[in-house]
Amino acid sequence: MPLTPVVKNLMIVTGLVFLAQLTFQSKFPVYDWFAMHHFLSKDFKPHQLLTYMFMHSTQGFGHILFNMLALFMFGTKLEMVWGAKRFLTFYLICGIGAGVISGLATLIETYPVISDLNFLQDHPTIRNLNMLLNKYPWVNNLVQINPNAVVDPNSVEVQKEIFSIANHLKEAATQSSTVGASGAIFGILAGVGYLFPNDIVNIYFVLPIKMKWFVVIYAGLELYMAYRNDPNDQVAHVAHLGGALVGFLIVYFSYRRGNRRRLF
Repeated sequence: MPLTPVVKNLMIVTGLVFLAQLTFQSKFPVYDWFAMHHFLSKDFKPHQLLTYMFMHSTQGFGHILFNMLALFMFGTKLEMVWGAKRFLTFYLICGIGAGVISGLATLIETYPVISDLNFLQDHPTIRNLNMLLNKYPWVNNLVQINPNAVVDPNSVEVQKEIFSIANHLKEAATQSSTVGASGAIFGILAGVGYLFPNDIVNIYFVLPIKMKWFVVIYAGLELYMAYRNDPNDQVAHVAHLGGALVGFLIVYFSYRRGNRRRLF
């Protein structure tokens, strides 16, 4: 399969960004500037919804290699059908849409603790702090209470300290960041699965399976992993599902009249 222009340039740009990460991340706050942060983080900027998809984890090469291989294998097919402009638009919309959905999911997940921390700042008492620690055991390791607070728990100094602790916990609760083209890639997978459901893809170059089942199984695994919400799992499964959903909706409504070359 030929390497189409947009796919080639996306691979080049992503590779150059990855090289820049490896070169400059120890000297400049690259992740702070361009990774997609929690929507309530002080580091979040709107442009990150675009830039995050060109960045990848530098803890090994698996993340970027998998995404670029999938971009080549499936993106070229869509670009050949749609043309460069439409394919690039689709890719960017899927990536941005995945970021928005992932960001909103994270916001919903962390909203209860943020709300409780806001209440603690409005009512900075030892009693309310202890209630928070009992409700969210994970924050215990992040909190150190001044021994003097036991002596005079209603003092202004103690209230200021509790207010400061709440700020620190807010930063901890909103410090997550997301990088990777996976959301856009899953949008491509959904598009290919819808348009070419009976094409054969060889898993690990060995096991043949129809494209529609490949996409359904892969999406099912992502849904299961997102539901598990393993704290040790650093993969943005909701972003993957979000990209697939956006890609599917775009293709479905664009082709609902049966014209396979129509997009947008």
